[in-house]
Amino acid sequence: MSLKGVIFGFHISPEGRDFKEMKSVCLEAEGLGFDLFTITDHFMNMIQPDGPSQHPLECWSTLAGLAAVTSKIRLGPLVSCYYYRQPTVLAKIATTVDIISNGRLIFGIGAGWHQKEFEGFMGRFPSVRERMTGLEETIQICRSMFRNERTSFRGRLYHVENVLNSPLPVQRPPPIMVGGGGEKKTLRIAAKYADISHCAFNPSEEVLDQKLSALKKHCDAVNRDFDEIKKGISVVPILGFTEEEIEAKIRQRAQQLGATLDEYKKRLGPVKGTPEQCIEAMKKYIDKGVSLFTIVFLYPEDAKLFAEEVVQKLR
Repeated sequence: MSLKGVIFGFHISPEGRDFKEMKSVCLEAEGLGFDLFTITDHFMNMIQPDGPSQHPLECWSTLAGLAAVTSKIRLGPLVSCYYYRQPTVLAKIATTVDIISNGRLIFGIGAGWHQKEFEGFMGRFPSVRERMTGLEETIQICRSMFRNERTSFRGRLYHVENVLNSPLPVQRPPPIMVGGGGEKKTLRIAAKYADISHCAFNPSEEVLDQKLSALKKHCDAVNRDFDEIKKGISVVPILGFTEEEIEAKIRQRAQQLGATLDEYKKRLGPVKGTPEQCIEAMKKYIDKGVSLFTIVFLYPEDAKLFAEEVVQKLR
């Protein structure tokens, strides 16, 4: 499946959702014409890890189930934490999801950040330096296993001897999406290995410029064509047809978060307003080179409106 052109994704967390709901949302995204459906990779609630409820289904098991009930939409984690599974096992899991989906996986991977989750499930929270090393070595191992039935690798953290990956994935390899905007290390890893660099969440134009500039410098340093890498960001739109409707949604969201209206407005990204205003904001991102958007909808009813009034007019 081609990664050319602008890709619009639908992103959701499994937190507090059973598989029936996850399947329903994914099928809705597919029916609305979104190109990609992504979910988070966590074992605990991101905001309230010690809370009594609202904890997520496991990411890769959920993706396998979604792969079996969909037919067109690409699927992937945004993004999978390299440390939660041995690199060889992660490659086998991802290969299986790519096969179930008949070649629709985007392999999203990152270094991870959730300290309580690391400590609770993995027993320790590695340093930033170790996590960056582990991320890079995991990508190298998985890339090789996606291409070859046998892989050997010796790194600082991981040693692999003649490991078997058979059957191979449908895509050889599935596109690798490196998640994170760390300008010194994560974007350097993206410059070396990524098909997609997912580098920012709801960024201002200034922040996006900074991330893309850092990625370009790393590409130059490793002799990689900057234009080879697809640039992705997450966007959290608030849509409406009137100022009153938009303001009401913003006010309601501020109340849900316990923030004042002014405080919450400062957090909002540029994609808000009428469909026409959202299109203009998205065009500014596209003009800067962004060609993958993972959309987080605060209001479920906005997905249909966004698909019909924004996505269709940007394609």
